[in-house]
Amino acid sequence: MNFIPVQLGLLDPLYKLFGWILGVLYSWIGSYGLVIILFTVGIRLLLMPLALKSQRGSLRQQLLVDEVNDIKRHYGNDQQRITEMTQQLYKENGISMTSGCLPMVLQLLLIWPVFYLFRSPLRWITNVSVQNLRNIAGLMQTHGLMTQAEVNNVALMDIPVLAGLRDSGAVLEQSVSNGWITLDKLINTNFLGMDLARTPSWKPTDWFGANWRVELPLVILILITMITYFIQMKVMRNSRPRPEKTKEEKRRDKANPAKRGQEPEAGSGMLKSMNYIMPVFMLFTMFRMPAAMCVFWFAQNIVYLAQSLIGYKYYIKPLRLSYELDQAQYDRSRPAEVADDSRSTKNRKKGKKKREKRSLMSVIRGDGPRE
Repeated sequence: MNFIPVQLGLLDPLYKLFGWILGVLYSWIGSYGLVIILFTVGIRLLLMPLALKSQRGSLRQQLLVDEVNDIKRHYGNDQQRITEMTQQLYKENGISMTSGCLPMVLQLLLIWPVFYLFRSPLRWITNVSVQNLRNIAGLMQTHGLMTQAEVNNVALMDIPVLAGLRDSGAVLEQSVSNGWITLDKLINTNFLGMDLARTPSWKPTDWFGANWRVELPLVILILITMITYFIQMKVMRNSRPRPEKTKEEKRRDKANPAKRGQEPEAGSGMLKSMNYIMPVFMLFTMFRMPAAMCVFWFAQNIVYLAQSLIGYKYYIKPLRLSYELDQAQYDRSRPAEVADDSRSTKNRKKGKKKREKRSLMSVIRGDGPRE
């Protein structure tokens, strides 16, 4: 079974919807680059409330890491009981185990059609039929403008047709006279001096070669896109309900037998994975897809950055303030005469941790102190 045509058949309604939106925007604006930016920002803004809700749930989960570790220590190797008690703990604190999955699924549903839309703008955005695309591709092959492989793949990749129509007036004239395409169906893919239909080259010799005016701007666009991604990831790393532990605190935790084998802060593993997987995935798509994909990633990174800043202001900052207040209150109330008593210190820390947890959870629910 051929997997790609089956995929296209199942997702055709989504492709047609996104293609229609892009087509309407292009008919109004006439700038392919601005259309991609507006489309990406619009979709991300629609998904932002759901993403912020998911971020709030993730913060709640982070605040329960100590309780989850206590459950694991208490029940040992009884994995079924650990799962039951952890689910009960999450339920009591209003945490849904599936709330973080929905934004990821929706993001995949968004990105997957975009791959094909940017590879086949004539088919999906200006609604040139597949049969007419094949007719034009066959004509171009006779003029030496397309290979047999490109002709066979024209339903999934019509960028060579768009390029050939721009480069050959004879092919364009014959295609129009045969009724295969009209001039208003052609898309101007130039944006800020870049051809968004062109796939960036990964070879440095091309960046600084004879065609550097075409290749180098596309590479600079990729560089700027990656910078925005790493800025966004830096903001996410700082978006923790408590300050990150120092190296000394991590060393003490590692040496403490009671804390060995405990789970790290919720979400930290996923964040570390994203730090490695996502940049590679983005670079792969930007060097294998038309440069329109770079504009898509850039616009998405900017919206994600704005989303992270909003989450920091309304969720993280109040939690940090509550944590600092609890820390200051604990330091002031600590009796000096028992400062060196290890047992008393252990009890005070346990009581402090419970007070801190209650305070932080009240903030994340919205009924605690806010700035």
